[in-house]
Amino acid sequence: MTLIDRYIHEVGRFLPRKNKGDIQAELRSSVVDSLEDRFGPEPSEDEVEDLLKEFGPPRDVAGSYYPQGQYLVGPGLYPLFRMVAWIVIAAVLGAQMIAWSIGVLVAGEPFSALEIVASVVNSIPASLGWVLITFMILQYFDAKPALDEEPWDPKALPAINPDQDLKRVEIIVGLIGGLLILVLVTLFPQWLGFITFPGGKFYTNPVILQYLTLIEVSLGAAIALNVYLLWKGRWGMVTRIIKIALDIFGVLVLAFLVNGHNAWLAARSAGGFFDAIEAISGIADGGWELVGMQAFRLAFVVALIVTVIDIIGSIVRLIKSYLKSDFSPKDFVLKVE
Repeated sequence: MTLIDRYIHEVGRFLPRKNKGDIQAELRSSVVDSLEDRFGPEPSEDEVEDLLKEFGPPRDVAGSYYPQGQYLVGPGLYPLFRMVAWIVIAAVLGAQMIAWSIGVLVAGEPFSALEIVASVVNSIPASLGWVLITFMILQYFDAKPALDEEPWDPKALPAINPDQDLKRVEIIVGLIGGLLILVLVTLFPQWLGFITFPGGKFYTNPVILQYLTLIEVSLGAAIALNVYLLWKGRWGMVTRIIKIALDIFGVLVLAFLVNGHNAWLAARSAGGFFDAIEAISGIADGGWELVGMQAFRLAFVVALIVTVIDIIGSIVRLIKSYLKSDFSPKDFVLKVE
């Protein structure tokens, strides 16, 4: 095996498998052409060695052919990564503050600054770790909007369509809220319930715990869509369809929660509104739990109605967007190379 073969092989160790063969062939051609131009058709071993030194170490050469492989999160993804990381930090801190407040007010736990610091030190790195892993996967597969690969053409500029404009503040607020709730239901399920008054008895909501997995899936999918929208920077046909589908799934989850509360209350002869009024008179005998579950059911019913209205609005915006612009599915597909 010649020195050139060994050099090409070593460079290949630092190249992505998909393009490895093509890059090695290109590099070999470049090395051979340079040798022939400078030293003729039969260069000596020392001349080959000198030329390879000029080309540089194999790792550096591989990096010049595949620069994105030198980053955990490359320049193209870093701005979005930084924004999502700060949002995650804010959501985790918010969830921790809520959990600490509940612990002090409900369980009567003593306030301990040391425990708070330890909790933050444990939770924030873990959360950022998952964010980093997600972006490392995107970086590894070189995921990016397909339009970035096409030559820019002024004629290809999208038509002015206010229905496709993205309200970044609204998306970021939704992202923070979703992350906050997801952290709460995932890390602190024992605090999913209600308290009668500060320092009073805390009641866990068994219905929420029953459908916890569905809630987490719904929240996670909505968070993923919001992150993609921030990356994309505008609404499109596919993203609106996905939003509608996720909202429909959310309606199903809310329907399960409402039905679960109906069953729980009916089993305690408190399924109707007037039953709830009667329950108030029995507060001293545990009626607070019935009142709390009635309040949860009402909240989920309101959320269900609001979500259905939002779905109708999304469908209207989808139709208006379709009528105002040409739809091409390739504009909204992530290209994975």
